[in-house]
Amino acid sequence: MTPVPKVLVVGMDGLRFDRVMAVQPPVLIGLMAAGAHGTSLLPYGEAAAPRTESPGEVVPADRSGILARTDSGPGWSSIATGVWPDKHGVVDNSFAAANFTKFPDFLTRAKAARPELSTFAIFSWAALAEHGAFGEGIGTRIVFDGYADTFAACDVRIADAAERHLAERDPDLAFVYFGDTDEVAHDLGPLCREYTAALLLQDAFLGRLLAAVRGRATYAGERWTVIVTTDHGHVDEGGHGGVSDEERTTFVILAELDRPTAPLLSPRLVDIAPTVLARVGVPVDPAWNLDGHPLS
Repeated sequence: MTPVPKVLVVGMDGLRFDRVMAVQPPVLIGLMAAGAHGTSLLPYGEAAAPRTESPGEVVPADRSGILARTDSGPGWSSIATGVWPDKHGVVDNSFAAANFTKFPDFLTRAKAARPELSTFAIFSWAALAEHGAFGEGIGTRIVFDGYADTFAACDVRIADAAERHLAERDPDLAFVYFGDTDEVAHDLGPLCREYTAALLLQDAFLGRLLAAVRGRATYAGERWTVIVTTDHGHVDEGGHGGVSDEERTTFVILAELDRPTAPLLSPRLVDIAPTVLARVGVPVDPAWNLDGHPLS
């Protein structure tokens, strides 16, 4: 019998990959060891000033010509839609020119293509719902307010609710967001012990989600793909939006739970949406004009 494909995408806001490697959070490190991972630079950043590459040649700083800040709005929109800011229209956290009607999130696309799929999203940056980055077409969408209730408190609520949903319901595709790493980095920078503590707590939450998946009564007949990613990094002092490697470096971890995983070569945020769609049996239509490609 063919296993039922299912996907869990976990986003950890403002998580610097070099801090992951320095702190060695056990669940993330174990997932990387069992699966595959890679990093890449966002092809945008605030004030990407032109530079001279060779005599007489002037090119954009990132070669893309995309003008956007390395903010959460552009980052999560690129993850959700599979296209860069020049297409989805989100260039900062205002979402002023968002174009999610043409470029919807991967859960909405999956549900539209296969209405029988059960889709689930939970997050605490309410702007993602308010502006439609993760839209109303998602089967179950739970939105908390990290600014009102603190992102740390919301992360606990998200972990509890997502753990129950994964264990007790039958989701085919889920997106779970944790935000306290970003909040701590803004206040204190990513090199402090508080950031390490936030990272380790989010790692423990991830472990609970994986245990819930593996504990499902139907797990033996399922094939779970788990993807972990972030939307941007931070400078050492805390903050983002610019063109430094610390702000532009993102990562993708991909694991087929309890199965071999092919290596990843410089995976990009826009590769996540088409990867997810391919895993749940939704072929990518060339007419969608996505920038990403399915991984492995």
